[in-house]
Amino acid sequence: MKNARRFLVSPCIARLISRERGIDHQVVEGYLSSQPGKDQLVRLEADQAHFVLSGQDTEGNLLEKLAPLPREHAEALFSLCIGQISYDRLHLPPQSGLSHRIQLDRVVYPSSFDLITVEFDEVQQAEAFEIPTWFGPEVTTEFTYEWRYIALNGFQSNLEVPLASHQIETVLDMLDQSRAATKEGSISAADDVIVALSRSLETSGLLKAAKETNPPPESEPLLEELREPVKRTAQ
Repeated sequence: MKNARRFLVSPCIARLISRERGIDHQVVEGYLSSQPGKDQLVRLEADQAHFVLSGQDTEGNLLEKLAPLPREHAEALFSLCIGQISYDRLHLPPQSGLSHRIQLDRVVYPSSFDLITVEFDEVQQAEAFEIPTWFGPEVTTEFTYEWRYIALNGFQSNLEVPLASHQIETVLDMLDQSRAATKEGSISAADDVIVALSRSLETSGLLKAAKETNPPPESEPLLEELREPVKRTAQ
């Protein structure tokens, strides 16, 4: 992808994130051709299966054409594949309030490593992106990290992914902020539901709208005050 940057990330950090946020998709891809630029593959994802034609446009962006397949047909095609890759994917909250799409892929076959992909709307955004301290080495231009290459040739890398305590602290702060924002959003949504339900009940007549409290009546005369006129009458 032209408007994307890719980074390795420590398995420890990736495990921490996936434990907190969970996995969005488990994906298995089997490649049927080895011709660069015109990939043909079968993709299994949850209860869906697709035959995929993959290539790039003139600007270098990835283009995919998907055709749904019955699962039995997809599993049969997997026996014809010349290479496979399997990974778990999850999406992360935006960094520093930015709206960039960030995903974490935890590759589990044919080897294991963790890859962060940040997608941008424009090339200028990609160039100006400030890399978080917990990201590992950038591998955007490394073709050996492309899914097709890994599926056909295996994982071939000797890059070391550093891990320091301040990186873990940064990730923990990010997850805490995301959890707090999610909780606040849930409370706000619940309040909106309650208000809407109350208005609906009022409209249907099942619930009367609250009225203003009537002012308290004037204090009743004391017993001695009531007796006074009686005494005068008796006299």
